[in-house]
Parts: sequence; C-alpha cells; structure tokens
Amino acid sequence: RALDARFGRNAIIRDDKDLINRVPPVQRRAFEAMQERLRILQTTVRMESSDKIVSERRQRAVGRGRGIDMNGL
Repeated sequence: RALDARFGRNAIIRDDKDLINRVPPVQRRAFEAMQERLRILQTTVRMESSDKIVSERRQRAVGRGRGIDMNGL
C-alpha cells in the first residue's frame, strides 16, 4: 500500500522509468539498490491478494450452491 501511495498503483512492477525522479536525490542510490526487491515484494503481494479474492469467490459460490449464507460466519 505504501509503495502504491508513494509511486502509484503497480508503478514498481511496471518498471516506470520516471520512478527515480520521484525519489529525493540523497535517497536515489538506496532506492536503486532496493528496486528489484521492491518489485518482488509488490508482485508477491499482488499474487497473494488475487489468490485470496479467488478463494473467497469460490467459497461464496459453493455456499450459494448449497443454499448456505457464508456472510454471517
């Protein structure tokens, strides 16, 4: 969330070339050194979030198929 708020949604994953211009000059070396790790982190978080959404949708579909309301649990 912090990366999205600071640089824009998925800016690190997209490898936005303008990112470095949004980092203060004194922090640029550190940012460049961490950029690949930040990309991996953001990609992992996106995948986990997508997996969670898919799982929740499947649970709701199964619940509807059985006539069970899972929202109250």
